[in-house]
This record gives sequence, structure tokens and C-alpha cells, in this order.
Amino acid sequence: MKRQQTLRHGPVHGYRFGYSPLRFIRPVSVWCYWVDGLLIDTAQRHMQREVLSALSTHRIDQLVLTHFHEDHSGNAAALRHAHQCPILASALTAQRVARGFPLLRYEKFWFGSIDPCPDVVPLPATFETERYRFQAIATPGHSDDHMVLLEASEGWLFAGDFYIGNLRLFRRGENIYEMIESTRRMLTYGFDTVFCGHNPVLKDGRRAVERKLHYLETLVERVRAGYARGLRGFPLAKSAGLSEQWWLRAFTENDVGVTYLIQSILQDSPANG
Repeated sequence: MKRQQTLRHGPVHGYRFGYSPLRFIRPVSVWCYWVDGLLIDTAQRHMQREVLSALSTHRIDQLVLTHFHEDHSGNAAALRHAHQCPILASALTAQRVARGFPLLRYEKFWFGSIDPCPDVVPLPATFETERYRFQAIATPGHSDDHMVLLEASEGWLFAGDFYIGNLRLFRRGENIYEMIESTRRMLTYGFDTVFCGHNPVLKDGRRAVERKLHYLETLVERVRAGYARGLRGFPLAKSAGLSEQWWLRAFTENDVGVTYLIQSILQDSPANG
């Protein structure tokens, strides 16, 4: 099952691509954005034909990857070939996409394989299109290579997976304290529109990010308080308002779950280092 959707916010064009290999399961969707010759992220490999078709009439002068994950980098090589455009990314992202990277079975199932994409151009701190000037800002937490793009004069934040919403599960390797610090740092900048990779917030985006920060900080406090009272496992998760989705944990081969969120709260604190 496939899903496509578009949005238009001023000169920004958004394209949503969703894919599910099973008709009775809702497609997992991702957004990529085009503005003034700049494409931000590339969606999943399973939707390559639709991605190339949707973007075929756009001029793409440069393409930026916010991070390496397969639902954001899956069509980088194909789009570069189709549009003869450079790909820009952080050094870590470039290193990972250069030869392709291993995927778990569920990742291939939902998103498709990864085509190697060498010769990625280092993403500068600032760069320009004809009309706009973007600042690239490191925002680790969801992944250690994560970047966002800020167009301050327009109040645009192209957020990749920086925002998403109030997470109740973590993918293995996510770090809640880095996420909190990245969020605090981004709130020192001016923006109001959040072009998220999964949940765009086209109005009051700054307030949405503020609410997310409050949620994350409150969640840390609840888990720490429950742990201090001697709670462990399911009772600890329940005390924080969380519950494990065992079917999802099994399907993702233990790659996604509440356990990783709680582990990050208890183990990843800078005070532990």
C-alpha cells in the first residue's frame, strides 16, 4: 500500500511518501521538502518511483540530508543521478551513506534497501539558494549525526526528525539528554514554522517545540522519581505514563521500545559520565 500527499506553505513544497507492504497496516510516511532549488531529505527507497516522478518538474540545485536514516537518505543516489545535483551532509552522515549501511529486516521491510552514495559534499555552517540563506545546526539526540536547517529571516526550521512530537518509544541509540540539549539550543533561535520529517507544524511551531521540551524534561523527572522509589521494569514505565508495545518491539527485533527510552534516562545523563 502506498500513500502520497502534498502541502504548500508559501514557496515551500512538501511531499509525503508512505509505504506499507501489508494492506491492513497503515503506511509509514516521511516528508521531504523543496524550496528555491533546494531539496531536503529524499524519503524511502520503496517509494523511489513516486519520489522521482513528484520531483521531476522541480529544479534541484542541491540536496541536503538531515541524517543518515533509511527513510531520509533512501533516494539520495537516484535523485543525484536524475538531477545532476550535489548532495550535502554532515561528515558522519556522508561516511555512512557512502557505501550504504546495514539494515535490520524490519527496516528493509518498511523502507527498502540503501544504494551507496559516495562523494557527498561537506555541509557548510551557512549556505545559500538564489533567494534564501540557511544555517546548518547540529541537533544530536535522535541520531548522533542529526542536523537541522534554519532560514531565520523567514522563520523556517527544516527539522528532519528533530521534532516529530511527544515520543513514547525510542529507537536503539537515541539519547534523551542530547535531545533535550539540542531542543534548548534551538529555542535560542527564531523560528515559527517547523517542517518536520513526520509531523509538520506550519503554525506556532516554536510553541510546539517548547511543549516538546517540557514533555521530555517532565518525563525524565518522572522516571528518575520512580526509580528512586525502587520501581523497575513495567511498574517504572507505568509510573511515567509509558507502556511497552510488545508487538512492535518483536517486529523491530528489539530495535524500538519503551525500554530504550527509560535506559537513556537512567544511563545517558552527563552526570553519569
